[in-house]
Amino acid sequence: MRKIPSTTARVAAAALALTVAATAVPAIPGLSGLPGLSALTTQAAAAEKTIHTLNTKPFKQSGQLYLPLREVAPLLDLQLTYNSSAKTYQLTGITQTAQFKAGSAKATSKSGAVLSLGASVLVKNGVTYVPASLFSKLFSIPITSSGGQDISFSFTSRYLLSSAGDMLFWLNRTQNALYGGRAGTLPSRLGSINLRSPDWLYMDARSVDKDTYVLEISNAHGEPHIFNDRIRVLIHGGKQVYQAGYSYGGPSTVNLLPDALSHKGQIIMNYGHYADLVSPDGTAQETIRFENYGAADEVYSLEAIEDDFFLIREYTLGTLLLVDRSSGVSIPLYLSLHSEESIEMIEQSEWGIGDGLVYMGRTGNQLKFSVRTPYSSADPAVKFYTLL
Repeated sequence: MRKIPSTTARVAAAALALTVAATAVPAIPGLSGLPGLSALTTQAAAAEKTIHTLNTKPFKQSGQLYLPLREVAPLLDLQLTYNSSAKTYQLTGITQTAQFKAGSAKATSKSGAVLSLGASVLVKNGVTYVPASLFSKLFSIPITSSGGQDISFSFTSRYLLSSAGDMLFWLNRTQNALYGGRAGTLPSRLGSINLRSPDWLYMDARSVDKDTYVLEISNAHGEPHIFNDRIRVLIHGGKQVYQAGYSYGGPSTVNLLPDALSHKGQIIMNYGHYADLVSPDGTAQETIRFENYGAADEVYSLEAIEDDFFLIREYTLGTLLLVDRSSGVSIPLYLSLHSEESIEMIEQSEWGIGDGLVYMGRTGNQLKFSVRTPYSSADPAVKFYTLL
């Protein structure tokens, strides 16, 4: 029988601690208004000048500086959408909105005021260009050309942006405050995110139904960014109704795959040691405790869930376990889908290399996997595992 070092022993040997953050957050009512926005406006005005190199070169025409709209907007914490029915561009920010059309030299603010831009919005080779006056007049952010593809402006970005359809989200990187709202309207505060040491942040929004959204937030931190936080936030009816998260990092080189989104309409909220299956309104319907099927001191991702089984992956070794939901029996799949040589490499790796298994779906009792051989650059093979 192969002897695999315990999780605790391997982590301790590397002198690195695996920290798990798993705190449920109760429903937080939407807050009216945006406290502190005047302070943010003052800070933006006093921000140091930033020089940014654009991928698309700006140009001057009839004395007006034209900027590539899609590229410049997110630099200023603005989200761009397009209303195909009205053929109108919408810029939505935390404190201001703007609506305008291609070919027009006017823009409408959130208050309904119509402002002259001094030059028309242009579309050239599929790229929409706007006069720099759009940003100075409506958002109080003057932008100048610094030559070539460089522009300069006095503004410090404070938000992480994401969207799902016309639902827009902003996460304040330093205050952890989450805002959201429909395109063309000012966002409201949805709640707060449990983030520690925010550094390399990423946020992705997905729509579950017209009233329900799931935000995936990841944060890589520490030096050299080997610690990771994963947070999932459930938004329903314009409110943050549930939040779950876990942290992992240290000696293992395993990259945990994303958690499955849902099962039969219930959202998966993973805490690393266990996961709740939650209805869209934030009510927990079922809890799956991973320690019943693996190590108690381990962190797990939940990669797939079906009526008869689910798949969890431990961080330290990176191996995928198939758990029978009726019997509770767990099976390490790599023992069936890898060669003896590959099995030995997976088990004896000092830092954890993972088993290279990716679930691709099922046909009846046959589960389909992509299987990558450890330390190999060859394309992964496709193999099948048959449920008994």
